Amino acid sequence: MNKKFRVGILGATGTVGQRFIQLLENHPQFEVTAVAASDRSQGKAYGDACSWRLQGEMPERVRSLKVQAPAPPLECDLVFSSLPGDIARETEDSFAAAGYPVITNSSAFRMDEDVPLLIPEVNHQHLNLLARQRQR
Repeated sequence: MNKKFRVGILGATGTVGQRFIQLLENHPQFEVTAVAASDRSQGKAYGDACSWRLQGEMPERVRSLKVQAPAPPLECDLVFSSLPGDIARETEDSFAAAGYPVITNSSAFRMDEDVPLLIPEVNHQHLNLLARQRQR
């Protein structure tokens, strides 16, 4: 059995965060182990804090996860972020500075020269920018 990467979802109660959770359900390489959202959801079980808006049921595995603040530390190896642009820059930067790889759909860092805008099937060579990020 291969070890799965533990994933944290930032903005987990929003529609995009829910979609991340849905897409990662039963994924062979990733397992959602942490969910984070705004202060009105923090401290609640995800199933109580989240009004599921997607087709199908909320994945059973995440229902009991406690919603945490979108700040390090989280019990995960990397984070997927669906945070709104106005808070994404500071929050995602704090995770990156703490050593977490951050995968985001936010535009907050889109124009930074050492942040890859990655479409793996098209420009996987942009992953080479990650070494430059770590040096910076």
